[in-house]
Amino acid sequence: MNETSDFCYLRSAENPFGAILPKKQAHISPDDRGFYFADGVYEVMRTYSGQLFRPRDHLNRFKNSLAAVKIELTDINAIPEICTQLLKRNQLQGEEVFFYIQATRGVWQRNLPFPPPDVIPTLYISVTPIVQPETERTQGIACITMPDIRWQRCDIKSIGLLPSVLARQAATEAGAAEAIFVRNGVLTEGTHTNLFGVKKGVILTHPLNNHILPGVTRTVVLELCQLLNLPVSETPIQQKDLNEMDEIFVTSTTWEVVPVISINAIPVANGKPGAITRVLQKAFQDYVARTIK
Repeated sequence: MNETSDFCYLRSAENPFGAILPKKQAHISPDDRGFYFADGVYEVMRTYSGQLFRPRDHLNRFKNSLAAVKIELTDINAIPEICTQLLKRNQLQGEEVFFYIQATRGVWQRNLPFPPPDVIPTLYISVTPIVQPETERTQGIACITMPDIRWQRCDIKSIGLLPSVLARQAATEAGAAEAIFVRNGVLTEGTHTNLFGVKKGVILTHPLNNHILPGVTRTVVLELCQLLNLPVSETPIQQKDLNEMDEIFVTSTTWEVVPVISINAIPVANGKPGAITRVLQKAFQDYVARTIK
């Protein structure tokens, strides 16, 4: 079980200029709209060898989430430097970590309309060492399917994640590592992953729309498919066609590329990680090695 480190960054009503401080000293008002309404968004970035991976992509996605919910965060471009300082303060230089970045609309009375423009958004950033999911990557994972009861803007990284919490708990209780959401008979994505399938050599994945998150690792995988001349179709996987998939895998910032070997206790193909999944795993690792120097 990985644990967040000792120092975090916080800018809040009580600390309007923002500071890196011991987590035990970080305090957020109970009147924060994130606490009242889950009125906020978040982002997750990681490092390889202490260097941020695709920071522009992550910050652009964060900006898109903020714009979609109309939270004005003026110092977003300072986030990479804050992350660098957090690595130093936590003595994690050169390590593989992930940063959790959360912004809420700030502290105001419990009232649904937006607070006045002078209310400062709350910004919180923590850093957590990554426990490498070696077993998941090498042996693959079991998944279950769950009805997609989330809201209609899954492309926004909203902090309101209760449906994902419940789905992931259902997976845990079923002895699975991930839950895949199903909306109108279509597999959309996992609780924290994007979903891919392989059928007759063609890689399938849900097209970008409001029903899935535009994953950064998803983007990298699609770029690698193009470089490797692997055919891709951004076509949703139908639940009724699951037994026709030759391979299934999921992607995420911390998991990278992970094979799925069973869904709802039914093996995917022969119940082992597939050849194309293995090719993409290696291609991803090679890409990281080229990118992070």
